[in-house]
Amino acid sequence: MTLPLQWEVLEPLAATAVSRTWRVALRGQLPGRLAVLRLDEPGAARLGLNRVAEPGVLKAAAAAGLGPACLLADPARGLLLTEWLPGRAWTATDLQDPANLRRAAGLLRRLHATPLAGPVVDLDAALARYARAVGARSRAIPVPIAPVGAPAGATGVCFCHNDPTPGNFIESPAGELRLIDWEYAGLCHPEFDLAGLALGAGLNRAQVTVLLTAYRGRAPTPAEAESHHQWEAFCHRLGVVWGAASGAAPGLAPKLT
Repeated sequence: MTLPLQWEVLEPLAATAVSRTWRVALRGQLPGRLAVLRLDEPGAARLGLNRVAEPGVLKAAAAAGLGPACLLADPARGLLLTEWLPGRAWTATDLQDPANLRRAAGLLRRLHATPLAGPVVDLDAALARYARAVGARSRAIPVPIAPVGAPAGATGVCFCHNDPTPGNFIESPAGELRLIDWEYAGLCHPEFDLAGLALGAGLNRAQVTVLLTAYRGRAPTPAEAESHHQWEAFCHRLGVVWGAASGAAPGLAPKLT
């Protein structure tokens, strides 16, 4: 089906240096259907986002029941239209609840078991790319920006979201949990998703143990716990440099890629 480029803007959702999004109602062949319209800002090109691969990532995520369907994509125009997922976006407070931590861990486990989709995400290359975008302002960044290698201990790449911060978890009125904002997704290390979730939710060590136990089906070994701590440190470093490169305000949750 070819979708018409016709919609009615209902409300703005977000505006950043990377993109702007709106909730819209479609017209034409799908009248009244709600969707999310995203239009790129110049920051998207500066960060090297792969808009060509994104529709395939969304298709795989939607087929697995993990995310919204892609309704229309025009990478050349920086335009993306995705299904609106009704429900409530989680906050860090939701993830303070051990039951919700287990649900989030289960969703990530399902994602990581999904057939491979998307481009390979090179974390050190991403850090270097963001550092180049920062340029002379790098001296004001409170962390080293030179790539040093992502932490060891990964068992291999899998399909990852790469930005599982609390607000990207949407709980439907029926209690179904899915993820939105798949623009950074691709083939990466599963530990990166787990560390990104823990960092974004502000989890303490005991809560991290709950997360890792739910994800693995057993308590983490001391080596696994230490590896997770190293991944959190890497995520923090990458997030700080991403924030400087994208023009994000201080305190904004890091975008992980």
